[in-house]
Amino acid sequence: MTAPSHSITHLTTVHQPFDPRIFYKQLASLRDAGFDTHLIAPHDRTEQVQGISIHALPQPTARWRRIALHPTAFRMAQALNADLYQVHDPELLPVAFLLREATGARIVYDMHENYRAKGPIWGRALRTLERWAFRWVDHVLIAEASYRSIVEDGPVSSTYIPNYFRPIGDARLGAPAKAGHTPTRLLYTGTLSASRGLRTMVELAAHIRRAGRPETIDLVGICRYEKQRAWAKARVQEEDLNSILSRVGWDTYVLPSTMPPYYRRADVGLALFAPHPNHRDSIPTKFYEYLHYGLPLICSDVPRWRRFVKQHECGAVVPPGEPEAVLDVLDTWQASPEQYRKYAENARAAASQYRWASVGQRLVDRYRSLLGDGAPERHVGT
Repeated sequence: MTAPSHSITHLTTVHQPFDPRIFYKQLASLRDAGFDTHLIAPHDRTEQVQGISIHALPQPTARWRRIALHPTAFRMAQALNADLYQVHDPELLPVAFLLREATGARIVYDMHENYRAKGPIWGRALRTLERWAFRWVDHVLIAEASYRSIVEDGPVSSTYIPNYFRPIGDARLGAPAKAGHTPTRLLYTGTLSASRGLRTMVELAAHIRRAGRPETIDLVGICRYEKQRAWAKARVQEEDLNSILSRVGWDTYVLPSTMPPYYRRADVGLALFAPHPNHRDSIPTKFYEYLHYGLPLICSDVPRWRRFVKQHECGAVVPPGEPEAVLDVLDTWQASPEQYRKYAENARAAASQYRWASVGQRLVDRYRSLLGDGAPERHVGT
């Protein structure tokens, strides 16, 4: 007789239910390994998607409204009576503590960001909350190797679960760059904001328009900041950029499963972030996605990003906030298409180092170990 599968529940009030790391990577891997998987998250309805049960919370419009969801999230989670609960937001750690006390379940905390970079007040509060939790959570998952310094001196064990690429939707590759092909189709995917280069990319489009250049830019993702959307809309109208700059999603979350066609028709992947502290110690997930589709990178000159690009010879770095520097790179690649083609080939070759499959197995092994299923302890701290 087959033993019943362990029930696990993930909780978030910050992220979308179809967040790639949470839904398509972690929960999908756990589902495939035979766990009974549940997700409590803001959503418009309770439903089961791809074998994962989504339990809908109201969709908050502000941070304080997220906090107001905590009692409901606790009651929903307690009713599921899971063997293990995983929380994805530091503000949910008190809820996780109450679940631990009420159910005796194992608790895992997934550290997505270095929250100390959120500012002197909010960042310090979140770091204090995390350090309190390290005394009683069963395990911490870290999305970046640089986060090890946050947990290494504490009493809790950790596992490195990088946010590597897992195909979502139709992830067929586009055709390799042909000899003589010059890059003109630029792409940005993911959340849009000033700190993630929105202003730089709009100004880049303005430079392209004024110079009568052939490049176009696709921005595929949501911008959650109304004032920033209004600024960009006004700038697009002022400079007549609609033929240069397309916005997909914009004020609506873009499902990851709908993104592959944009990758396949692009020539270059952009990551023109501002030099914010939270960007210095992490590699954007979009880097792995761009590599998968053979897109050379043009990214801000952040030391860790520069090392990544240099290691794989897959693109170029530019000073943050300088769209003219992006055009200089494109001029070089257009004058020397063989150099561009080499970077595209290198990107495809490097992509195999950043696949989710091995990381997903590491996550499954950790869960089995935490739940007493006899999996080896080999991944602690790796």
